[in-house]
Amino acid sequence: MSTMAVDYEEADELFTKNQVSEKHLVKLFRADDILVTREEGEEIAVICHSVHSQESGMISLACRLWEFDASFHLGPKTFGLIWPRRTDTAIGDPMPIINLSIYPLKYGVQGLRERLLERGRMLWSCRFQKYVSYDAPKQGIDAQAIHARYMIDMSAYHELHPESNTRRENWRMGDIDEATMESDNPPPDDFLLCLPATLRGYWFLKKRWMTLKIRYIKEVTWEESAFETLVLDNHKKEMLKALVTTHDSGNTSLDVIEGKGNGLILLLHGPPGTGKTLTAEGIAELTHKPLYRVTCGDIGTTPDVVERYLDSVLHIGRVWGCVVLLDEADVFLEERSPMNLERNALVSIFLRVLEYYEGILILTTNRVGTFDEAFKSRIQLAIHYPSLNQEDRMSIWSNFLESMGDEVDILGLRKKYMVLSLTPLNGRQIRNTIKTARQLALFKKEVMGYSHLQETIKISNEFENYIQQAMGQTHAQRAVDTSMRAPEPTE
Repeated sequence: MSTMAVDYEEADELFTKNQVSEKHLVKLFRADDILVTREEGEEIAVICHSVHSQESGMISLACRLWEFDASFHLGPKTFGLIWPRRTDTAIGDPMPIINLSIYPLKYGVQGLRERLLERGRMLWSCRFQKYVSYDAPKQGIDAQAIHARYMIDMSAYHELHPESNTRRENWRMGDIDEATMESDNPPPDDFLLCLPATLRGYWFLKKRWMTLKIRYIKEVTWEESAFETLVLDNHKKEMLKALVTTHDSGNTSLDVIEGKGNGLILLLHGPPGTGKTLTAEGIAELTHKPLYRVTCGDIGTTPDVVERYLDSVLHIGRVWGCVVLLDEADVFLEERSPMNLERNALVSIFLRVLEYYEGILILTTNRVGTFDEAFKSRIQLAIHYPSLNQEDRMSIWSNFLESMGDEVDILGLRKKYMVLSLTPLNGRQIRNTIKTARQLALFKKEVMGYSHLQETIKISNEFENYIQQAMGQTHAQRAVDTSMRAPEPTE
């Protein structure tokens, strides 16, 4: 047997044990092998194109890897590999192959190939537009960002960020054709294995694009029951459900002007904490659409800024099929006056936007008494949310506490629902009370029970009573006196 044959036999024997030595390092790599390395903490797979040994001892691995920027492109990348020097081993001793910074996939740990395939399948499912859940472990970043929903739309991302598309022209050696892109069946496994580890996703809460690790992306689990648990008159709930679930199939315009009057514009009005925003969230879950929530603080105050921002929001709402929520829209709904031309311009801009928007747009306000008359004909349905009565409050207490499972003494609390409902809190105040009581119980290393809620309510009531004394009336009374709302029925 020749010296070379003996040499290769020795190398193969090492490789079968998932070991490699410095002497046989270059023999580990072959053209067309799939190699694995790590970048920014993520495993990525690349296709080995050629292997070159340099005089310095470095091995140069010319590879190909797939990139995705709304299209798939195969491009070049070279990796350098030097035998790692260690003080705890003698020169010439072998080491595990997986300890190398880059190595053939076939020597990877059990399950690695399937993980890469699963990640590739998820990216393939996101190649167009996809609304996803994201659930990543907390690692010193915003907890809201790692447990959230995102819209993945790389076409939109690159349209909005043209400077991000830095791919060179020589990255066209293996593009995926249009017919394959349209197919639900992805290309072979070698393609899926070598797809990128990250994507850009739009975070609706903070209205910015984030880098997402694909291994933490999941299908959205829609909470359709959220709509059913709304504390709202059943007739109103049925009407809302009918409108939002049939909008896409029945939005043929009755207007003589094309593109006008196709939207579903809903107005939800009533005192704070009565379920208006929760209704919008429930509608989004029921219709399986993203919720794009915008407040007046996001939009601006000058007419030109407002017009640009609204056009941008509603463009995104249309392209991504969102339920757009304009929360606390009072400044845009307020009656026009000859004394305030700038605000009149804002109202006029908003009227135009409502006229031509084709999706679901929900407006909320607690100052309907200042409503401009021109909006009446733009709104398909207006729903009044009265102040909560005792029965409503009991339902809200029950809904919140029953969802907390073992965190609370639910058997003891069930006996106190009636007592808790006697305190005239709105829905948001009830939620905040439970949140505060839970933190108090956590601090005391106790299971949350009635005593924690009682203590929280007592402190909150002190503040509420102080505000009433300072104002000389309740917020509800002031809203009536200033014609913002009509009087609410007393319990």
